[in-house]
Amino acid sequence: MKKRHIVVALLAGLSVITFLDRMVIAVTGPAIQRDLDIDPISWGWVLSAYVLAYSAFEIPSGAMGDRHGYRRELSRITLWWSFFTLITSVCQNVWQIATARFLFGAGAAGAYPNISGVLYRWLPLRERARGQGVIWSASRFGGMLAPLLLVPLELLVGWRWVFVIM
Repeated sequence: MKKRHIVVALLAGLSVITFLDRMVIAVTGPAIQRDLDIDPISWGWVLSAYVLAYSAFEIPSGAMGDRHGYRRELSRITLWWSFFTLITSVCQNVWQIATARFLFGAGAAGAYPNISGVLYRWLPLRERARGQGVIWSASRFGGMLAPLLLVPLELLVGWRWVFVIM
C-alpha cells in the first residue's frame, strides 16, 4: 500500500470520528434536556452555538493550517474538540452547555479545510477528487454509525459518560 493511501485512510478515520463527535449532542439531546431541564427554545440556542462558532472559525482555522502546517493544525483541532467534548459531560445548565458547544464548534471548524490541504499535498491531481470522496463518505459513515453506537452506549452508561468516552 502506498503511503498516500495510508494518509487517506487515516484522514477517513479522523472524518468518521469528527462526525461521531458532532452527532453526540443530537443523539443524547433528549436525555440532556430532561436532566438539565432545558426548554426547546434554549435547546435551540445550544445547537445554534455550535453552528455559529463552526461557521465563524472554518476559514480562520483553514488559514492557520496553511500558515502553520496541516498536521499541526489537525492535532490542535483534535485536542480542542476532544477537550470540549469532555467538558460537555460536566455541564450543569444551559449556559454552560451552550458555551461548551460553542467552543467545540470553534475548535472543530478547521478539520475539513485542513484535511483538504493534506489531500492537496499528498495526492496527485488525478486522485484528489477520489480522496475528497473518501473523506466525505467517511463522515457520512460516521453519521450512520452514531445512532448505532451512541444510543446503546447512552442506555448503558448515561449521556455524560458518552461524552467522556467520545
